Amino acid sequence: MKKFALLALLPVLGGCINDGIAMRIDGPEHAVSLLREQKLFWEKRMDLEVVVARLPDCQRRHRLESAAIGPNFKVEVFMTGPNSFLLEQGRNLYAVETQTCQKFAKLDEPPREGKGELVGVFREEGGKLAFVAAQPVKPDAK
Repeated sequence: MKKFALLALLPVLGGCINDGIAMRIDGPEHAVSLLREQKLFWEKRMDLEVVVARLPDCQRRHRLESAAIGPNFKVEVFMTGPNSFLLEQGRNLYAVETQTCQKFAKLDEPPREGKGELVGVFREEGGKLAFVAAQPVKPDAK
């Protein structure tokens, strides 16, 4: 009887989201990673965390605002300077850095100097989290 009860829970547990992916900067030791987790299948939101790392010097995890589950989920990544990034998720903006991995700030508005250069976007593809790099600007052909 207990085996049947455990088997009945499998579909319930199978509907939860728990994944992550890294945006590599200059190798696997230097990255900005996004993690997402839906703890209970009936929840309509998922918890988000960003992990910034430049190993062996630093690594740190920061909590972001939760996000709605859906096909339009995305977190855009902009480079604002050397080892400095701006993450934009919906109306939420976050400044992170990988020099010391200590600086993290939720911003009320974009920086005066702008968001920076688009590096790529974390988004859902085929039910999994993916990082899609921005296409480099191609010079005009003459």
